Amino acid sequence: MPPRTAVLTLALMIGLALTLAGCAIVTKAPPVANAGPDAIVHVGEVVSFDGSSSVDLDGGRIVYYHWRVTAAPEGRETEVDRVLREGEDAAVWTIESPIGEEDLGEWVIELTVTDDEGQSATDDMMLLVVP
Repeated sequence: MPPRTAVLTLALMIGLALTLAGCAIVTKAPPVANAGPDAIVHVGEVVSFDGSSSVDLDGGRIVYYHWRVTAAPEGRETEVDRVLREGEDAAVWTIESPIGEEDLGEWVIELTVTDDEGQSATDDMMLLVVP
C-alpha cells in the first residue's frame, strides 16, 4: 500500500473509532431522577411521593427507587438519612399515616434512581409541613 493510502486508511480508522466511542457514550447515558414538585402539606394530611417521571435516556428502564430524608426541621435532625422507602416498586407511594404536628417545618427528600445498567441519579424535593 502506498504511504499516502496508509495515512488515509489510518485517518479513516481513527475517525470511525472516535465515532463509535461517541455512540457508546450516548448509549450509556445515566438516568434522570425526578422526585416530583416541592409540596406544602397540612398537619392531618397524608403525603404521596411520585418519582414515576424519572427516565433512562438511553432507552433502558429504572429498576430501583430509593427515597430518603436529607434535611429535617430543627428538633427532628435524627430523621436525616432515614430511608423512607426503596425498591423496584417504590416509584409512587404514600405515607400510610397522616402528618403530625411533630412534623412541622421544612423537609428535604431525596430520590435516587438506578437504571438497568447500574447507573444512578438523584433529585430532591422540598416538603413543607404547615399547621
